Amino acid sequence: MTNFKALPNAFEWLLGLYTDNFERLRKLVDARELTPGRYVREIDGQPALLLDLLEQQPYTTLLRLSLRFVDSEPAEDPESYWRVYHDARQAEVTHCRFDAHRVRLFAPETPARLIAQYRRRMNSFANKWLEHLLDVGYGGGQWRLLGTVPEWDRSKVIAPGAEADADERVSRASKRRVRPAVHSA
Repeated sequence: MTNFKALPNAFEWLLGLYTDNFERLRKLVDARELTPGRYVREIDGQPALLLDLLEQQPYTTLLRLSLRFVDSEPAEDPESYWRVYHDARQAEVTHCRFDAHRVRLFAPETPARLIAQYRRRMNSFANKWLEHLLDVGYGGGQWRLLGTVPEWDRSKVIAPGAEADADERVSRASKRRVRPAVHSA
């Protein structure tokens, strides 16, 4: 008898979504071809698409995508932070703000089930948004470098629920660097 599963479990589905995000994002921009900086992609009749290439590592890219609206507050909306894993062909949106509303993510005692639900919703939204961007014509064009990356918050590219781990790593690293002075008598 063969084991047959009609539907993937939630984790498998999320990884499939990350793969789909990667493919759609790559149709917009191959981030490995660019250096860190702020880029823009403009098409007639549409708001400018901004790409901030925040950090480039051999296998991972951190970036922020947003649309710039002329008569809107905030002018850049939605704002999404992405972690792209080139070797695994996965792209995860780690934070997303839309309609001037940034969700307070998680307290340390938040159940893993709620974090997973949030990741699925956020990445589903981002997946549909990437599809929309491709449908209206942002894919396949040239990105124009505007300058350096504006100020950004590193915590936005830490996966939801992992903030405490990142804080602990920073704390441990800073303790290792500080050495008490040795006094000789």
